[in-house]
Amino acid sequence: MTVPAPTSPAADALAARHRLGALEHTFRPATELGVHEKYRIWFVIGSLVGIAALLGGGALLWVKVHWGLAIFPLWIGLLAAGAALRSPLFRRDLASKCLHLYEHGLIVNSTGRSLFAVRWERAVLYQETVQEVINYKGTQTPFRSSHVSLLVAPGGDRVQITDVYGGSATWAPLIAEAVARAQVEKVWKLVREGGTVGFGPLQLSGSGVVYASQGLLPWSEVSEIAVRGGMVCVWRTGQSKAWSAPQAQKVPNLLVFLTIADNLRRR
Repeated sequence: MTVPAPTSPAADALAARHRLGALEHTFRPATELGVHEKYRIWFVIGSLVGIAALLGGGALLWVKVHWGLAIFPLWIGLLAAGAALRSPLFRRDLASKCLHLYEHGLIVNSTGRSLFAVRWERAVLYQETVQEVINYKGTQTPFRSSHVSLLVAPGGDRVQITDVYGGSATWAPLIAEAVARAQVEKVWKLVREGGTVGFGPLQLSGSGVVYASQGLLPWSEVSEIAVRGGMVCVWRTGQSKAWSAPQAQKVPNLLVFLTIADNLRRR
C-alpha cells in the first residue's frame, strides 16, 4: 500500500480550492519508484559520465585501433543516451509527474507542469484494462496487463492516467471504488424516485435495463449482469447468449452501474 508523499504548493492550493480533504495515497512513475528527488542529480551525473566514457572510448578505438572494435561501445553509448533522456529521473518535467488520491478527489500532474483536479462525486470515469496472454497448446497464461483510466471533470477537462504510474493494480480500483462510494447513494435515490440514469450505451431505471439497440429488458427477465472479457454482459433469463454486451471501456462509472444494477435486479 502506498503512503502520501509531499505535494507541491500548487497542488496544495488546488486541493484546498476543491476541498479534497486529507491526502491518502501518492503514486509516481513506475521507473522512479524507490528513488528520491535528492538522488536525481547523482543519477544524471552518473549517466552522463558513463555515456561519455562509452562514446569517448569508442572514438579512441575508432581512431587508434580499428573501427570494427569501436562499433560496440559507440552503439551501447547511443542506446544509453536514449534511455537516459526518456527517464523520468533525467528529465525534471517527467520526474515531477504524480498521482495524488485524496479523501474527496484526486490531483494528477500528468505533464510535469499542469494539474488536473476533480472531486469523486463529480467525476466521470472510464477504465480499460487489457490482459495479454500466451496461448500454448490450449493453455492460456497471463503475460502482461496494461491499464488506462480516463477522468472527465464537469467542465469537460479530462486527464488520462496510464500504468506509467507504478501500482496500477492498486490505484485503478481505489479510484473506481472512491467514485462509487461518492455517487451510488445519489444515483440509487434518483432511480428509486422513478428516474432513469444513463451510463453510455446503457440506462438503468426501476423498470429495467435499456440498451440502445435492444430496448428495455425488465428486471424480472434479467438473470445476471457482469463484466466478461472486457464487455458488460447482460443475460436474459433462459438464454446462454448475452442480451447485450457493450465494451466496458465505454460505460462510464462502471462500478456505480454494476452496484445499482445488482440492487435493482435483487429487489
